[in-house]
Amino acid sequence: MPSIKNSLKKISLLYAINKYWKATLCNRRYVSLQAYYKKLAARKKIYYREADIPCLVADIFARRNFHPMPVPKGELRILYVGTVAGQDFGGIIQGLRKFGKVTPFTHKSGKYGQYYGSIGKDKRRENGTRLLEMVQEAQKTDPFHLVIGQMWAYSMSPDALQRVRHLGIPVVNISMDDRHAFYGKRINGCWSGTAGLIGAIDLVCTAAKECCLWYLAEGCPAIYLPEASDPELFRPLSEPKQYDVCFVGANYGIRSKIVKAIEKKGVHVTRYGNGWPNGRIDIEKIPGLFARSRIILGVGTIGYCSDFYALKLRDFDGPMSGSLYLTHDNPDLYELFDVGREIVTYRTPDECVDKVLYYLHHLDEALAIGEAGRKKAVREHTWEKRFEKMLKVIGLR
Repeated sequence: MPSIKNSLKKISLLYAINKYWKATLCNRRYVSLQAYYKKLAARKKIYYREADIPCLVADIFARRNFHPMPVPKGELRILYVGTVAGQDFGGIIQGLRKFGKVTPFTHKSGKYGQYYGSIGKDKRRENGTRLLEMVQEAQKTDPFHLVIGQMWAYSMSPDALQRVRHLGIPVVNISMDDRHAFYGKRINGCWSGTAGLIGAIDLVCTAAKECCLWYLAEGCPAIYLPEASDPELFRPLSEPKQYDVCFVGANYGIRSKIVKAIEKKGVHVTRYGNGWPNGRIDIEKIPGLFARSRIILGVGTIGYCSDFYALKLRDFDGPMSGSLYLTHDNPDLYELFDVGREIVTYRTPDECVDKVLYYLHHLDEALAIGEAGRKKAVREHTWEKRFEKMLKVIGLR
């Protein structure tokens, strides 16, 4: 199958048609879901207010005769159910460690994270069985206060999560892709996405604010929790800048077009990720790359879309690095940063090129924006602050 896909990519017309069709379907699904949940919420007379969520969570706990007590900072015992070590150890797990001991979910072999490469009951069952093994083993000596992670119904058994909850352990899911992966695929009568876990989790932390209403309409408490960064990992360096522009991420969608447009003007883009000549970069090297770059390039689009956006980890790691962060003009960013003063955005590849050239010729301005972005990120956008909010909602802080 991969060889067929690679062959089709070489036929430019077919590849373009395929990209357009995928982008159109992605947009249509989102628009349809938005309309559906607005109508459903209106019919049920449900109005989302984040201030109400702690009470809703407390009600869920009370029905299970579970009443969590706040735990002193540094003393929590947390099981983190992750997927990709490179992402999770890029700030998420470090943020949780501010609150106590974090045990990463591992395969029985000791390999990190859930089996998630293929969709099917077997992977979900294996992950669920392993989750229960880890939880039950901990119950003998130091029971977990919390199970949290990035999980989908195709990667984690809802039944296993229910059994964890029945042990009096809150289950929280972090969902970064709800705009395009809320439902996922229909498999054996169940949705494979995050929606397939509704009913088996106590709280969802979604990076798409409007999706809080989607969850609430389905009876699941949710809070808006954008991605964040770690100021100890991503930070400025005293040494001189080495790279004009850098980009980290796989080569798909509009990304190649943007990079080619910049390089056509004689500016080299140092890029890493699947599909680029340099290949992937070790997670440990990304903070240094960002700090040594004059401009960190972001691409905020979803999949093959050109005008449909989602927040990315780079939107926080970039500014946290102290370098100028330049990314798509995603409306979500305006609530998080002072656009133009703390980060810079573009709407089209041509505008991106113009701003790259401008700031490379006005490095003092680029430096000032990078410094302001770093200050905002440290003040408001750390994983520690995100998890402090989450823990207060579920009553553990």
